[in-house]
Amino acid sequence: MTKIGLIVLIYLAAMSSVSAATWPWTYERDPGLGFQFSYPRDLFDRTEGDGKPSFHYFVSRDADAKLMVGAWNNEAGQTPSAFKQWLLRNTGGYDDMTYLPRGRSWFVISGYRGNDIYYEKVMFSCAGSVVNVFAITYPKSLRSEYDPVVEQMEDSFRPSNRCS
Repeated sequence: MTKIGLIVLIYLAAMSSVSAATWPWTYERDPGLGFQFSYPRDLFDRTEGDGKPSFHYFVSRDADAKLMVGAWNNEAGQTPSAFKQWLLRNTGGYDDMTYLPRGRSWFVISGYRGNDIYYEKVMFSCAGSVVNVFAITYPKSLRSEYDPVVEQMEDSFRPSNRCS
């Protein structure tokens, strides 16, 4: 291989491995409950939601990925474990779970739904009085593009700090 051919090959490899860190990110704080989240603004656009306060909905430009972040007051007083069991029993789509870490005040449910990957993180804050959720679904075929994005979004997601 010629020196120029090698340089072109290295350049093409570098261009094809654009990471989540190279995209411009938007960082937001919910005005109601104060949780924080971020997303790459060149990948996601805000979309119409269901009108719930403190919920934010996004869709990728190609509409293949969907993101939702939100929080609500835990008036029912559910524990993380009880809420997780309710979620699994009542909402459906959790047949192929592959990743289930948990802590005292949080849990993650991740796996496959048909041709999509889902990742949902739920955190309880304010001594359990606020439930915070980060949920994303994206095509398995775009895993190499979305996995680093999801990791950065999940790392920057901060639960509510507005306790009543």
